[in-house]
Amino acid sequence: MRCDARILQLLFPSVLFTTTAAGIHLTFDDGPHPTATPAVLNILRERNIQATFFFLGQNVQQYPDIARQVATEGHDIGNHSYSHTNLLFKDEAFIQKEIIQTEEILESNLGKRTRYFRPPYGYFNLTILNVLKEIGSTCVLWNIDSKDYRSKRQSDMERRVVPHTSNGSIFLFHDNKDTAQKLHTYLPFILDILLGKNFIFKPLQS
Repeated sequence: MRCDARILQLLFPSVLFTTTAAGIHLTFDDGPHPTATPAVLNILRERNIQATFFFLGQNVQQYPDIARQVATEGHDIGNHSYSHTNLLFKDEAFIQKEIIQTEEILESNLGKRTRYFRPPYGYFNLTILNVLKEIGSTCVLWNIDSKDYRSKRQSDMERRVVPHTSNGSIFLFHDNKDTAQKLHTYLPFILDILLGKNFIFKPLQS
């Protein structure tokens, strides 16, 4: 998100761009992925960090054991739609299906409902927000985008993430095919810098 998160929060008070927590929030989109998600779990486990994973319904169907492992290790789980289709110009029936179908898949595999929804690409409108209100879910975006899916140098990501971090920050990372082969290089690097600055990582529910 390039627009100031404070302005967006005023315009859309029901959407989380940041929080008021005395900590920072690491989030991962697009999983579960057969190699990326376990790699992220290993990195987080080594540092005793809890995060929030926004899962795609179709991926949970394909890799239910990985989804359950994420939940078992204490991480928070959110809904990222079923198919990662841009919902911005879809009708209400399509939006409901993408969100509710994924809710049902997550509940059947994890035994509980999720509290958070992140729209694909971060695109949302009033129809999406109304659907979420009806099912009691909160739209969660971010104020710091790592752009890990396209970054090639750690230094670029460091400049994009570290200087802008403050308590309440929500970070966007990905556990998908675009990051699977490189996250083991940049993710520990970024996390260790932030830990060295005494930031406390918390899942969104904290």
